[in-house]
Amino acid sequence: MLLAIDIGNSNISLGIFRDGALLMKGKISVMTRRSADEYAAILYDLMRMNRIAREDVRGCILASVVPELTGLVENAARIITGTNILRVGPGIRTGFRIRIDDPSQLGGDLAADTLAALTEYGAPLVIIDAGTVTTIIAVDREKTYLGGCILPGIRSSAQLLKEATALLPSIELGDREDACLGRNSADAMRCGLLLGSAMMVDGFIDRYAALPGMAGARCVATGGSASLVTARCGREIRQDPDLTLKGLRYLYELNRPKKR
Repeated sequence: MLLAIDIGNSNISLGIFRDGALLMKGKISVMTRRSADEYAAILYDLMRMNRIAREDVRGCILASVVPELTGLVENAARIITGTNILRVGPGIRTGFRIRIDDPSQLGGDLAADTLAALTEYGAPLVIIDAGTVTTIIAVDREKTYLGGCILPGIRSSAQLLKEATALLPSIELGDREDACLGRNSADAMRCGLLLGSAMMVDGFIDRYAALPGMAGARCVATGGSASLVTARCGREIRQDPDLTLKGLRYLYELNRPKKR
């Protein structure tokens, strides 16, 4: 079995694969004050709840965008599995070309997203990863990662509106307001955030689709806020909530040591 770990800004996503099938997935809230032993205990409990024996895990791959957590969670995984941890970073084989100023700056989660989307949907692609931040990236028909944009996440934007203003209320984002005119502050915030996000995504997709090598690009979305961000988009966007975990599995297969 393979343990895949994706450390994000808000949550740590976990997946366990056997023969390519995702047997278990779970999330742990990010807390930098936890020790490696505490993370190990949480991981062990999740595996035990899903009837997965620690000794059955023979490999582990980890991607992280939170440097202060990387070592802690890596040590936790090593405590539980007893295996060497493959960390996604500079020097890892991705299976696609990267055309950005400094390829070492490509986040492990985006590398995983890209490889999984290329493997399962083909090129060219526009990939939306909507979490604490929203990233929109373009991959051309030659399987070249061209770059992309980074936007505030929809939930982060809602929180910022509340924190930065004295009179605006706290709101729940949900599938409520489709009108472009809010009749009260809460509805105005909701339609601004939801429709505004959809318009931004549609706008970037249109611009990326006009780039050389991007004609006919498929659109794939993942991340905890993907459905909120893309629900009102005009383009057809495939939802794949497990894209990053699947990409970590593909990266592991591409980079694991060959048996002698």
